[in-house]
Amino acid sequence: MLLADVHILHKSDFYRIEDFKCHCDVCSITETEYNKSLCLSFIRKGFFEYRVFNGNQEAHVGRILISKPNYEHTTRHIDDQPDVTTVFEFRKDFFETLKEHYTSCAWFLKNNDIHSILLNCSTEADYLHHRIFRHAENKTASSLQIDEMVMDLLDRVMITLGHPHNVSIVPDNFKKYHLPTIETAQQYIHQHFSENISLQQLAQHCHTSAFHFSRIFKAVMNMSPHQYLLGIRLQHAKILLTTSAKPVGDIAFECGFNSLEHFATAYKQQFKVSPTQHRQQLA
Repeated sequence: MLLADVHILHKSDFYRIEDFKCHCDVCSITETEYNKSLCLSFIRKGFFEYRVFNGNQEAHVGRILISKPNYEHTTRHIDDQPDVTTVFEFRKDFFETLKEHYTSCAWFLKNNDIHSILLNCSTEADYLHHRIFRHAENKTASSLQIDEMVMDLLDRVMITLGHPHNVSIVPDNFKKYHLPTIETAQQYIHQHFSENISLQQLAQHCHTSAFHFSRIFKAVMNMSPHQYLLGIRLQHAKILLTTSAKPVGDIAFECGFNSLEHFATAYKQQFKVSPTQHRQQLA
């Protein structure tokens, strides 16, 4: 029997955001369920197997599970690491609109033989997911603001879906023993990205050696800790540039960069325009 708490954090005209917390104390497989919506699932803790007739998807931190409506599935929940997941559930009629808009994703969205897919989670999607979850949980943003953030997140996921990369399979011993380390590191980075975080500091916070931490982080997240931290800083800078009137220099230091030159160089490498040009384009 599946034991879980499901709370609706936010509900809009075309989607809702759910906070799913599994409480299984034994390994269990759900009865066959029928998926009625397009769902994007971001796993914040633990892992599970999403099973459809043509394969199993192992969902955990660093991955996005996309499941389409009109298909049956079962889910295997792991007893010693029950999952905590944010689910973005979109209405069926919105899914039909989505299929026509994102033509580069037709190979998945319009293919009746593919029921679900697992994607590597980019830092931009990860940042947006955490930002949306925080605002929805704490009720610190208007409905329109959350709608806009959800649309940005959906767009980033669809862009990734249009150019997917192979998702590496994490060994069983990593899932069993090391996913909590990555989850702890990820949470720490989101809370302290403005600070001068070192590899040793991250490793110590996660109670492991710097060498060991770096190795398992790359294996799960498909990037180094520094690349992940830099990506989160740049995504936050992008938000501040487009939603505030703060000087570029203030934004650079607020996001953890130790010089305006370093910030401008990293920003242009990531977004192909300088911070000032980006702001001018939106003026």
